[in-house]
Amino acid sequence: MVKQFLPILFPSWRFFSGIGPSPRVELGFVVGRDESPDYWVAFRPLPQRLTTVQHIVRLFHNPHWNELLFINTCAERLFEAMDEFYMDEIAHRLLAAIQRGEMSIPDKQRYLIFRIRAIYSEAAPVNVMGNIRDEIFVQSRPYQLEPQGVDE
Repeated sequence: MVKQFLPILFPSWRFFSGIGPSPRVELGFVVGRDESPDYWVAFRPLPQRLTTVQHIVRLFHNPHWNELLFINTCAERLFEAMDEFYMDEIAHRLLAAIQRGEMSIPDKQRYLIFRIRAIYSEAAPVNVMGNIRDEIFVQSRPYQLEPQGVDE
């Protein structure tokens, strides 16, 4: 019986056929459609420290992490082939997070632009880590932000 549970407790690292680039999503805000952001902000950066209670709660309820995993999955699909559907899906999730107040928009900014950075290891022999590369993979078109603080 123990032999049946060991693979569950200690999965084989050969489960993954390969490790691809790891996406990182960053946001920038601009006033005009033809501008470039002055600076970029990481979307939902990982916390520096979590308490034991926070770890336990996150095991059972962590909707922000689940949504971030979905956004990363969309970004990984873009690594395979550029598709406007995935770009728009990422933008939709980012705009919804802004509307929920997860991040503030700098004054007078009217558009959101996001970019996806690809972090990966260069080719190296098996069981050897290659040089880590961090490159901008894609930058989105501008997406209109909803007016803030406007009563209807």
